[in-house]
Amino acid sequence: MLRFEKYLFYVLVLLALSILIIPQYYITGDGPSHTYNARVLFDYVFNHDRAFYKEFYTINRNLDPNWTSHLLIGFFLQAMPYWLADKLFQIIYVLLFSFGFRYCIQSVSRENTFLSFLFFPFLFTLAFQEGFYNYSLALALMCWTFGYYIRNKHHLDNPSKQFALSLLLLITAFSHGMPVIYVMIMISLVWLIENFRLFIPLDFRKLSVHLSRLSLLFLPAAILILLFLVKRGLGREPHILSIWQKFLNFITFYASQSTRHVEVFPATACGILLLSFLFVLFFTRIKVNIQPKMGLGYVFLFMFLFTFISYLTCPQSIGGAGSIDIRLAFLPPMFLLFYFATKKWTELAKMIFIYASFFISCTFLIIRFPYVLKADSIGKEIMKASNFIEDKSVVLNLHFDYWQQLPGKDSLFHQDGSFLHFSDYLGAVNNKHLILLNNYEAEINYFPVNWQAGKNPRESVSGFIQGVLPPCGDYSLYEKQVNHQINYIVFQNWRQDALFNPCAKSLVEKINSGFTKVFESKNRYVIVFKRR
Repeated sequence: MLRFEKYLFYVLVLLALSILIIPQYYITGDGPSHTYNARVLFDYVFNHDRAFYKEFYTINRNLDPNWTSHLLIGFFLQAMPYWLADKLFQIIYVLLFSFGFRYCIQSVSRENTFLSFLFFPFLFTLAFQEGFYNYSLALALMCWTFGYYIRNKHHLDNPSKQFALSLLLLITAFSHGMPVIYVMIMISLVWLIENFRLFIPLDFRKLSVHLSRLSLLFLPAAILILLFLVKRGLGREPHILSIWQKFLNFITFYASQSTRHVEVFPATACGILLLSFLFVLFFTRIKVNIQPKMGLGYVFLFMFLFTFISYLTCPQSIGGAGSIDIRLAFLPPMFLLFYFATKKWTELAKMIFIYASFFISCTFLIIRFPYVLKADSIGKEIMKASNFIEDKSVVLNLHFDYWQQLPGKDSLFHQDGSFLHFSDYLGAVNNKHLILLNNYEAEINYFPVNWQAGKNPRESVSGFIQGVLPPCGDYSLYEKQVNHQINYIVFQNWRQDALFNPCAKSLVEKINSGFTKVFESKNRYVIVFKRR
């Protein structure tokens, strides 16, 4: 089998792509919002009904991290429908991560490429499922960047190599700050391990040359991250989970579970597989060391411990970026896998790892596929609402269920609220230019599209923005705030039991008095009300 290992890897990548390609919608939490805001950004820049958008939106004039997905999706939107633009970004991410993961392992040791077969648990993570596109893409770029550094670290006196590495770091930083910090730490540690003799005795001339080169490589990315931190600050929101609760989540690989509770079985199998190989290393440590790779091994061990401790102690959010634990939880085992790449493995061990990884990945796919297809059918039903909303309208899109409740009180997704922003797709349809008041991105100043001063709905109707269900508030307060009528109100995933909430009941009564219901889908996944 090892002779055909490369082709078997390609098969596994194709299987991973199938879950994106077969359904029309592969639904992620923030994905629709990224797609909508990419549409607004490019319409604004190319003056496609800019005057309509300008009353509510302004464009962030700073090039901040978290823009990469918007630029790519916005570019794709110029030639294809919104759902395909989003899907194409997802496909690019899968290809970049899976092959970048393999490239990084090959850069460490070509004999250990078999380890790349376990890419799936680090690919379709809870972070990706929640739509953290820029962070997920940055992790893929981190693998490419560090792999490139390993291959070219002794040739960085070449200007073209320097430029390529610095550009990779900058692109990674432009996608998200956390992964580029990780890769700069790793590069610094590798450099330190290989050049510590410059300190004993101190060779100031050579040391200054090396440090100057390294600083110049880091400088563009470091400036971008520094400016971002100055802008956002380091405000922290405490995490509701204790360190012990986080640890219990960690040992079940919970960040690799994105749909059903039953995914705990293949996720836990990943942990068992890695622990088994770790025990093998512990009992045969002298025989398995690859002497030239031991320095890299120490770097990956450090990153394993660093990210593990960071995960256990992290707050809920830092500088406005939330769900920090979800972003960190799968990194320690990933760095442990990279550590394994610095060791010698028998042919039997390689075969066992490939078989186990292939089985684990296929199990994930088998569990997820039916629910991804069900989500696709629900998404298609919700998007029928677009036919009943006129161009250049202000739409209050209210979500009553993020988890997509099914008959029997089950939910479509157990681990994440993938339908959190799904109705934002309505504003990305090719022939529509809409202001969507549930646009959470517009209130975050590092995203490309921001609310104009005084137009942020949270100022008067904070109960409508995603959070506590059911949504609650008086929409007329926002109309008074902006001196503009709301043209449509859209209910996504209406739940009859919302009427038990007095505030929600009052809201529905007011909507019925001022709006006319123009569409209600078969399963009431979407209801459209038009201003009378």
